[in-house]
Amino acid sequence: MKSREAILYAIRSANVPTASPAAAVERVSSEENLLTQFQRVLRDVGGTPVLVGDATIDATLDAVFGPTRDAVVRVSGRFAVAENGAVYVDASDLGSRTDIVRAEQLVIVVSASSIVETMHEAVRLIPRGSACGWFLSGPSKTADVEQSLVIGAQGSKTLHVLLTP
Repeated sequence: MKSREAILYAIRSANVPTASPAAAVERVSSEENLLTQFQRVLRDVGGTPVLVGDATIDATLDAVFGPTRDAVVRVSGRFAVAENGAVYVDASDLGSRTDIVRAEQLVIVVSASSIVETMHEAVRLIPRGSACGWFLSGPSKTADVEQSLVIGAQGSKTLHVLLTP
């Protein structure tokens, strides 16, 4: 028997238990609207939601970061997703594609009215002609084989989402 056949035979004859079905996707409850769910989930993944309200975006940034914002990069988001706290950023809205990875503190401005419930809905909103885009949720995180969590190793150390009316 050749080694390929031996490997396939071993795989086929192994007693691997069947995986249990995936849990149902948690939907927005009747008590929680999309904005509230988005804010909760974004906090859960390490991001910071900020309601802009009547203030200007610059006034809101001053209140959050102070007048010196050297390490802050601000980009526009097209829409947000309540189920995972992600915001879609299209490359055509950036000065450079490196904007979102070079930032120590990333700020995404998105309309609160653009929040959709699920990724299924969000994927349908991606522009057909888009060459590149990202769903961003929380600051950059990675863990090596020793399970040491590092924030900001491959992107921003913080992620603030400014939700405009």
